[in-house]
Amino acid sequence: MNFDRIWYGAYGSNVLQERFLRYIEGGRYASNHPHQVGARDNQRPGAKSPLLHGPWSLSFGYSSERWGGGVAFLDPEIDEAACIRCWNITDQQFMDVAAQENGLQPGEIEVDIAEVKEAGELVIGDTWYSRIVYLGEYLGQPIMTFTSSESIKATAPGKSYLSVILNGFLEAAPTQIDLHLDRLLRAHGVDFAWTRETLLELANLEN
Repeated sequence: MNFDRIWYGAYGSNVLQERFLRYIEGGRYASNHPHQVGARDNQRPGAKSPLLHGPWSLSFGYSSERWGGGVAFLDPEIDEAACIRCWNITDQQFMDVAAQENGLQPGEIEVDIAEVKEAGELVIGDTWYSRIVYLGEYLGQPIMTFTSSESIKATAPGKSYLSVILNGFLEAAPTQIDLHLDRLLRAHGVDFAWTRETLLELANLEN
């Protein structure tokens, strides 16, 4: 069976390739993280993974013991020029990533991407990332993501989580460290515990 390709707009830990690939290929990202089974189709994403800005807002909320603080959520209804990293994958792979992010098994989420595009979004449950959202088009393919269906009360993210996001941005655009810091400092919750200087300490500038 052939599956259409889409862009998955990542904005949290899946901005970093090694972290994101655990949802595609399976495996454990770190010793304190659960083992992921991976997608039913474990082919790697397309070669291009551009950073895109859009009329969205990034916030950190709830609290993850694994990540030591708040985790990222995208609000598609507030324009604060948030940045996403786009992975070119099949729509089936996207559904399998969404399933694993919501504590389900690959194959347990099946949605019609065309219907989500038409409606703009689809809520599939009450877990943290149960709102599937259509963000627009890029190079003729839809950009899809998932986020919270609830309003988010900002909380400070932890060191390991911000490090993954910042270094994922650096993977995609190694010469834009100042822009990456700006992107994170705009996000709600970051300034509760972080400054530009402390964020810079998280950057792996040797890549």
